[in-house]
Amino acid sequence: MDYQRFIWQETAPGKYEREVDEAEQFYTSVAKTYAEIGHTVFAITACISLKVALPVNMAIGGLDEKIDDSFRRAWKEMLFDHPTLAAPVVYDTETKKCKKVYQSPATELDLDNWLRDTFTIIDDGQTGEEFANTDPPVGPLAKLYIVKPAQNNPDGLSRDIVFRSSHDMIDGLGSFYLLNNFLLYASSAFSSSNSFKTPTIGDRNEVKNLSPPFRVAANVPPTPNASQSSKLAETRALNNILASTPDITVLSLPYSTHSPTPGNSQRTAILLTEPQTKAIVSACKERGITPTQAVHSSIALALAELQPATEAPRSGRYISYSLINLRKHCVAPYDTAKHAASAYHCASGLRLGIDVAISASPPGAGTTEAVERKEEQTEKNEAFESALEQMKKFSQDTRVDEDFISTVPSLFASVTPPYPSSPIPLAYLPLNKSPSISLSSLGIINQIIQSRYDAFEVVSPPWVVGGEYNTGYGLFLGTWSGRLVLNAAYNESFHGRAEVQAFLRRVTGIVSRGLGVKEE
Repeated sequence: MDYQRFIWQETAPGKYEREVDEAEQFYTSVAKTYAEIGHTVFAITACISLKVALPVNMAIGGLDEKIDDSFRRAWKEMLFDHPTLAAPVVYDTETKKCKKVYQSPATELDLDNWLRDTFTIIDDGQTGEEFANTDPPVGPLAKLYIVKPAQNNPDGLSRDIVFRSSHDMIDGLGSFYLLNNFLLYASSAFSSSNSFKTPTIGDRNEVKNLSPPFRVAANVPPTPNASQSSKLAETRALNNILASTPDITVLSLPYSTHSPTPGNSQRTAILLTEPQTKAIVSACKERGITPTQAVHSSIALALAELQPATEAPRSGRYISYSLINLRKHCVAPYDTAKHAASAYHCASGLRLGIDVAISASPPGAGTTEAVERKEEQTEKNEAFESALEQMKKFSQDTRVDEDFISTVPSLFASVTPPYPSSPIPLAYLPLNKSPSISLSSLGIINQIIQSRYDAFEVVSPPWVVGGEYNTGYGLFLGTWSGRLVLNAAYNESFHGRAEVQAFLRRVTGIVSRGLGVKEE
């Protein structure tokens, strides 16, 4: 494989191009295939809510203008630090290949036009989450929305920053790194508006900051060696067995069938208290596990409780995967926030399978007597321990090493549909009739995003989700200021907010009871 095709090349004055790798191709092919739904599949949405105190001797109107000006300046700075934000994937009809294309601004007008196309102020009283849940279109360029919620505080102003992008341009944690960089610039522009100089054409060569695909960033060999290929084939065989074992019911998430086509992707979340989070984290440490492992195990058990009741108990299997952040496995400087605008991640090659028991009666039935309640709780504790042991083994079996890195392109390629000449007609779009639930770990968000950027105070947990346009849930777990937050992405055509909230509470309840932590 000729890696030169993945290196940015100037093909015309100020125009730079490179081919996409397998990860980028997957996201752009899926987005094109399902374009008829009117949304960009797997689109990334991130949000940060801020409060800005009113400085002494400044009117609210002056503060409003100053905040907007600092954000505009900072976003313009971001183009020079992260030009890949303005490098969409396009299809080359001559070579019949997808490529990324970046056009360097030649004049100040070019820069202003980019700002006009990608920076938008929303001033209709919505919150950032409310605006994000309208699912605004995702175009070829990443966009930043400055949302102004209804203001009722005479001592300051609120702002919600909503970032939107296609997934072939950035991933979830990359969005957090990007917004952290943005707020560093914005706070500097706000506090020193006279001395903060936004870049102008010719100030510096932004092209050197164009991000390569994962293949280059991680020095992935052109092809896996014989041993790695053998392991990949073994993994695929195990995955096939996992989904087709006789006498085991694959757990499926119930969903509404009132609409045959997807609507808007939605986000909701629950936030645990600091004492409950502290207790959960402490209990996990004592057991040698992570909160992510505890939550993922509990998702399997919560899903088992939603299965239709039958006359006799039966065996069930939760099937999902683990999403893996690969930034730390890239070579410098691609392992840093300097290359936030990139898709450096992968799903585990080996599918996660957790075997559970499906009760013959709905949860809670037949538990009026104290003895029966005690027996039921004992069974639930045993089920939690069993699920956790399976989760721990899966985590051990899916460690990221050199062999795994070498197979990442192959893993993406194996699930990538052919790039279509035109999207699938809406009437033929397949819905997943047996949807599952995925979980992404965001880790300790405070390690990426600060709680304060001088005058800008972050007032609620920053969040990021991938657009959900099928029948499942996408869950995202992180910790912010000592509190666990469990986010969910779902589609309004197939699920309701109350239903999703109830499921999130079910999961955290199972986690707390399984770890012996008091629920709040």
